[in-house]
Amino acid sequence: MHEHGLAKELWPQLKQIARDLGFATVSEVDLTIGSLHGASAEFLAHSFEHAFEGSSFDGAKVTVLVVEPGDAYAAPNVDEPQTANGWEIFITKIEGEK
Repeated sequence: MHEHGLAKELWPQLKQIARDLGFATVSEVDLTIGSLHGASAEFLAHSFEHAFEGSSFDGAKVTVLVVEPGDAYAAPNVDEPQTANGWEIFITKIEGEK
């Protein structure tokens, strides 16, 4: 399952961001993924739910937006809409409690 591999590769970054923000628990994670990765939003969210089990992310809501080449999307820390090339992988939001 390709989604499991993506979740495994992004998991260390998610944990580091949560540590940097001082979150004891994480309640929500949003991601934007380009369609050329061939990942299903539903399967990727499910893969993260499994990765999160027993961690400070356990039970966090995961939302995945898949963008097609040419789609406009909001990139993190950028005011202007961006045009997708299909290879995006962005962690767009992590919310939690300190």
